Amino acid sequence: MLDLFRPRVSLAVAGGAMFGAFYYGPPHDGMGLVSAFGAGVLCAGCSALNQVQERRRDRLMLRTRNRPVASGHVSPRTGLLLSLLLFQVGLVLFFVAGGWTLLGLGVSVPIIYNGLYTPLKPKTPMALLVGAVSGALPPLTGWVGAGGSLVDPTILGVTMIFYLWQVPHFWLLHEKHREDYERAGFATLHSRLSEGMYRPMLALWVAAYFLGLGCLVAMAGMAAWNWLVPPVIVLGGGWALMSVLGNHRQRAATAVYASLPFTLAALLIQSY
Repeated sequence: MLDLFRPRVSLAVAGGAMFGAFYYGPPHDGMGLVSAFGAGVLCAGCSALNQVQERRRDRLMLRTRNRPVASGHVSPRTGLLLSLLLFQVGLVLFFVAGGWTLLGLGVSVPIIYNGLYTPLKPKTPMALLVGAVSGALPPLTGWVGAGGSLVDPTILGVTMIFYLWQVPHFWLLHEKHREDYERAGFATLHSRLSEGMYRPMLALWVAAYFLGLGCLVAMAGMAAWNWLVPPVIVLGGGWALMSVLGNHRQRAATAVYASLPFTLAALLIQSY
């Protein structure tokens, strides 16, 4: 039953929202933490609904066939009811923490993830460009819940980095489980593009992500970290890019995965 809510993903989303709350400043009234909890609950609801929506395809994939709805341990009706309950709880927490602004952000998450991204996944690998919008919102929700402005360039820069990070992250994941995804009928980038086009496109996104990461660090004015953070980002980005071009995508994935938490931790340390 617990797998219905994908706890690791939900905790990661809550962590991203908590980063946004602490990046705004030390918690005073606790509303930033409330919004972070709401983000995790809302993610769990999206996951439950997604497993109801994709239960037939999940049965065809080795990595997902044991999910609660796909395996029959949880009925689609129960999964739907639980997802709606989690949506309500998450949205109430958002409203308590940040009023109508945060509630609007919260409502947009299942609309984008379950209403747009999930139906588009079998049709085009570019569905990720839509779904990544919902995955980029956690730090923004934590920031707004803590009292920050929705249009503050400081947090919008972080939100853009989250967006840029997700595209190579999930394209590399799709590459790792390509046969599974194609067996279930999902549109993968590799199946729609020749290797001559696929590799440069992936390299372009990796380069854009690390370039954005460097710009974020520069905007944050990390003077005390100049001896560590920029060189690590440059070396990590170069290694990831060369790994993609050299067809060593697991090494590229490692660099992409590790770079975001490293940079976020450095940003938090710098801001306090």
